[in-house]
Amino acid sequence: MAKQDGLEWIMETFGLEPRWTRDPDTAKIEQLARKHLHIAPNSPCTIKFHARGAFNKLYKIETETRNALMRVTLPVDPHNKTNSEVATIDFVREFTDMLVPQIFAFDDSNEIELGFEWILMELLPGGTLRSKWRKMSGDRKRDLVKQVVKYQAQLFRHRFEAVGNIFFDFEAQSTLDIVTSTPPVIKEPRENPLPTIGQLVSMIFFWGNHINQNVPRGPFTNSEDWIRARLTLILTDQETILSTSTDEDEIEDAQSAKDIAKRLLKMLPKIFPPDTPPETTILFHDDLSMQNILVDDNEKITGVIDWECVSALPLWRACQLPQFLEGRERNEEPKREQYALDDGKEEDEGEKEPLDNESMNSLYWEHLMEYELTQLRLLFREEMRIVAPEWIQEMQSGAEKADFEDAVRNCDNGWRSSTVVAWLDAREKGEKWSLRKKMFE
Repeated sequence: MAKQDGLEWIMETFGLEPRWTRDPDTAKIEQLARKHLHIAPNSPCTIKFHARGAFNKLYKIETETRNALMRVTLPVDPHNKTNSEVATIDFVREFTDMLVPQIFAFDDSNEIELGFEWILMELLPGGTLRSKWRKMSGDRKRDLVKQVVKYQAQLFRHRFEAVGNIFFDFEAQSTLDIVTSTPPVIKEPRENPLPTIGQLVSMIFFWGNHINQNVPRGPFTNSEDWIRARLTLILTDQETILSTSTDEDEIEDAQSAKDIAKRLLKMLPKIFPPDTPPETTILFHDDLSMQNILVDDNEKITGVIDWECVSALPLWRACQLPQFLEGRERNEEPKREQYALDDGKEEDEGEKEPLDNESMNSLYWEHLMEYELTQLRLLFREEMRIVAPEWIQEMQSGAEKADFEDAVRNCDNGWRSSTVVAWLDAREKGEKWSLRKKMFE
């Protein structure tokens, strides 16, 4: 059983959600910050809650000379998630021009001092791309997309031969300072780590009680094994619901998800033949949203953040549009004068970075973004054809596989499972259309 002190899973309206059973001790965070940032005892050091993610809480550390962040994480995948996140960030710093936070120190155990895993890192400047988008000029948006193309192309050049996550290979790295003791010690990250592909660190493999289930976790040498393991977890979940639940709606949803998963398992060998040679993989940030791209007041990228659970994935999966460019097609620019004024409701109330509607109805901004992203997707592909034409080839040739993986991801999603069923029905009739495109309609 994985040691997950401090974490509990609570059933909410839309399923399980992780919860903290206790808050991190800010006094201990201050002690760790003083130690690893070399802050003198008589110098000021202020700890403030900064933000929270699905599995972590961020604390801002303010000193006389600089600010930093302490990212404290729930033990959803003990040791592995933190170790992999630090190794991944260091890999990106070494092999690309992408701006990522410098790591000052980390602890990938939850057995000493703080009682949680943590990463002490640089606080990057700027605000989220989401908060800046409406004020950015068209030229700046195009420049930003070209910059992201450059980043994606750089990652595309560095290949692995397994599906999994990057880890520090401590045994292979004699230059890494490690002191053997019990309990585990804090490890200071060294420069230029040798990337090692290990098991997958992704939500499907640790969500709820999945962390303790007996299922292959990688590294996987081919896509068939990777997707079969995920479908196995999905089927196990549905069987559990069917054998324990008394809620008719829940039972109906579970039976539907089970039927879809079984159909996908039957189709799996046709899309991904088993016993294939090791597949080429690349690192892919599958959550490259506007929230995870930082931009300064000059509308330049200052950082890419949130590298937890970022894996090396097959080319057919990794050669896809970054998440912030995905969306519904809209080829006609919306006319501002054709939309109603703001109704006065503050949709972003309580948000850290509320958006300025400029007295216009939010529907106008939604349609304008759809139009802009439609144009920027074309630009992304055009630029990638120039910079890395093989990337475009992989994207095109892997479309069927990407659709299948999208079906796996959504087969137990009550909102989208009907679209997956329609896609499966169409394929069985010999009809083919893009599932991924349909999801945005």
